[in-house]
Amino acid sequence: MTVKFNILNFTKPDSLFNYGMKISIYSHKKAHEEHNGAGWYKGGERISYYANGIKKDITYYSKGYYTASFEYKFMYDDDAVFFAFASPYTYSDLLQDIYEIESDTARRAICQRKTLCKTLAGVDCEMLTVSEKGDFETMRKKRAVVISARVHPGEVVGSWMMRGVLFFLTDPDNAEAKMLRQQFIFKIIPMLNPDGVINGNYRCSLAGCDLNRRWKVPNKNLHPTVYHTKKLIRDLHQERGVLLYADLHGHSRKQNVFIYGCNNKQKPGECRVFPLILSKLSGYFDFSSCRFGVQKSKDATARVAMYKELQTCPNIFTMESTFSGIDFGPAAGQYMTTQHLEDIGRDLCRTILIYENLYIPPELEHLYGKQKDGAPTDIAALLEKEIVEDKKLIAAGDGDSSGGSESEPSEDNLPVDEAAKVVPIVDKT
Repeated sequence: MTVKFNILNFTKPDSLFNYGMKISIYSHKKAHEEHNGAGWYKGGERISYYANGIKKDITYYSKGYYTASFEYKFMYDDDAVFFAFASPYTYSDLLQDIYEIESDTARRAICQRKTLCKTLAGVDCEMLTVSEKGDFETMRKKRAVVISARVHPGEVVGSWMMRGVLFFLTDPDNAEAKMLRQQFIFKIIPMLNPDGVINGNYRCSLAGCDLNRRWKVPNKNLHPTVYHTKKLIRDLHQERGVLLYADLHGHSRKQNVFIYGCNNKQKPGECRVFPLILSKLSGYFDFSSCRFGVQKSKDATARVAMYKELQTCPNIFTMESTFSGIDFGPAAGQYMTTQHLEDIGRDLCRTILIYENLYIPPELEHLYGKQKDGAPTDIAALLEKEIVEDKKLIAAGDGDSSGGSESEPSEDNLPVDEAAKVVPIVDKT
């Protein structure tokens, strides 16, 4: 039979459901009875998203709720069917992936696991350090790359990109990954808000805080994961220099994968080169969707707060993936599968090799030629010149970064003084 579902408590005024996105579905019977072993897939009919007239009963806000409506035809008797906004990735999935890496002797030799800190609920915030071993002097000279994800718990696409990062960087047989490990130390925080993930929040922590609005002055007790990640990045930059910090997110109102960066008016190409290289490498990354404006309302986000604090590191980005699909190039009309998202995570890392003039991958040789005598074409310099000379390219990226992961502060975001009154501070020793 066909059943119609109405989910009444959405808060954003528009959704990709109005532009062709379908529901993520898992059916036990379909997974076990069909020969292809189907897992999560896209489905549902008569999908719509609209204001439902129900008002919020909150002192400071008078906005209303929105409804996501869809129909689903149940195909099997005695089935268990699950619906989701996107293919789930849980805290348990993360621990399983870490266990898989640690169980592989070769991967474990290049990957060290550590607890960055405890969350409000006493959960481990995991941190992985990935690099090739070397003598003290060699290790001391390596610059750092920091990548994090899931500060907003509902943005599961960030974890699938992160999974691509982890399994690529710890691949002992991949020559590109080995080159990266030889040159850099990678600090990976795969889940910045594990409390929110475990408890099913969409944007906030257990303290009712949007943690991506706490980077300017994080509170050690209320926002421990942001506090310790910020301290980690600052210490790394002081000790060895940070080449890149990327925080992986999901966007609920735009297609494709793209980046929000910052802007140096004296050197407009500086923050744009890295994402432009990534757009040459990946068929899912759209440079025209990238934005580099710095609005005052975004001062406390990771990218703006850390860009202003580190000063000498231009590559501080919020990397956004759609929950839906691609609307440009050869991949237009395709949904972003979990494999596509993992590929994007891999290509984020590979872009570092090109940016640092260490390597030209085979898929770019037709544009920039082959590596000659150990000295590849300086693609970053070529592209920065292209950006500086193209005023339209600069102007297009100066717009507002809004509408999804970096929208205005959440309506469920408690002020620090209010949160401090209700959140118990646990002695984590």
